[in-house]
Amino acid sequence: MDPSRPLLGRGPLLSSSAHAVAAVILITFLLLTLLRLPLFPDTAPLASTPTSYHEQAPDPEQLQEQELDASSSCDLSSPLDCADPRLFHLMMRRAIDAFPAVHFARFGRPVPGDPPSSSCDMAWRARSNSSASASAAPTATTKDYRRFAVARDPRTCAYSVTSIGEYHSGPNARKPRRGATNATAAPPPPPLSRSEFAAGSYLSYLGGGDRCKPMPHYMRSLLCALAEARYLNRTLVLDLSLCLASSYTAGMPEEGKHLGFYVDIEHLQSVVGIVEERQFWADWDRWGAQGQLGLRLIEDTRVVSTKFSKAKDTLIIRKFGDVEPGNYWYHVCDGEAEHVLAPPHQAIRWAPSLMSIVDAIIASMQEDFDSVHVAGSGEDLRQKIEEGVDATRQVYVAGEGINKGLVEVLKAKYNNLHYLNEFEGLWARDSKWFLEMKRLNRGVPVEFDGYMRELVDREVFLKGKKRVEVLR
Repeated sequence: MDPSRPLLGRGPLLSSSAHAVAAVILITFLLLTLLRLPLFPDTAPLASTPTSYHEQAPDPEQLQEQELDASSSCDLSSPLDCADPRLFHLMMRRAIDAFPAVHFARFGRPVPGDPPSSSCDMAWRARSNSSASASAAPTATTKDYRRFAVARDPRTCAYSVTSIGEYHSGPNARKPRRGATNATAAPPPPPLSRSEFAAGSYLSYLGGGDRCKPMPHYMRSLLCALAEARYLNRTLVLDLSLCLASSYTAGMPEEGKHLGFYVDIEHLQSVVGIVEERQFWADWDRWGAQGQLGLRLIEDTRVVSTKFSKAKDTLIIRKFGDVEPGNYWYHVCDGEAEHVLAPPHQAIRWAPSLMSIVDAIIASMQEDFDSVHVAGSGEDLRQKIEEGVDATRQVYVAGEGINKGLVEVLKAKYNNLHYLNEFEGLWARDSKWFLEMKRLNRGVPVEFDGYMRELVDREVFLKGKKRVEVLR
């Protein structure tokens, strides 16, 4: 075959084949594109399995929770911020919801409770809705302070109030009375150096027949001793232990009572300087027993304070004899001394622990109440009480002549009548008063004795708006 001779029909045949091949390639490309298959077999696939949208983008709420968990900084052991306005408003709303029958007049700012990491104390003034609507004139409000148990969300630190305590359960929010304290005994004084002890001047009463006497007798003698110490500008050496008379006990005098069970010791010290007897004699044995400090002994109680008011001795001892009634302390203030010594009655304030019971009784009735004091017993007393009772008002009946039978007869007719035994839960063994007194008495329980009953009963009576004495 002549290579220079052209092949017959070759040109048209090649052109047709080329078009066919191009068409096949185009169709194959389109199919591969539509099926998303790799164009090159030796290239690895981008993904072996399809991926869903949710696996690629997490749910927004789950993402927020993960971020909160990762950035959480709520320290549940740290003290609550009781000053936080959000918590303040939450506590107010919870109090209003919890006590629908109470009209709240004012809330105090919350303060840390106990433990401070989970509670806040808040005080308020309020009146019952019934008393508020009884007349157009505003009625007296009562004070209360409660402990709010507060929980915090471990992730968001959001507040929630889980419970509200009982009446007067939030003492940290209580505005203390001037000079008031919950302590039953004077705090132990710091050790004195010889120069500090010698710089003082002291008055001591030794002996006397004032022990185991009724409380008014003891108070009269105590006030006389305080008056003389103040007149002489001396610190009174005082035995803070008492012997309670048999009239307040089960028939036998009771030693070992502490003055602080009945009297506010801290206030007493603020008015007239006193030092506990045991502490003083321990210091005296160390610094003055060898004659290093001056001592004057006065055995005649008739010697008036003016006779030795300028004495320079460190210690003056008044010694009382064994013969009653001439050996009572209060005789020092009789006669000529009566014009010199003024008993400092303002120095005696009753123990805050007892006054808390008084406040609780009054708050449970209403501050605006009437009171009746009964002396004696008998049917004629019942009639006289009925004459003095206003059936529309709260009435407290006090006095030794009150017995359960008499009160139950009266309560059947007047459901607004109250008496002391009705509130015995305030000094029961599980009460705050009992537990606090036991703690302050070094773990030894303290009985709510006859004089405490008499004191509380009298103080509630004296707080009545209208006071009626009923005598047989």
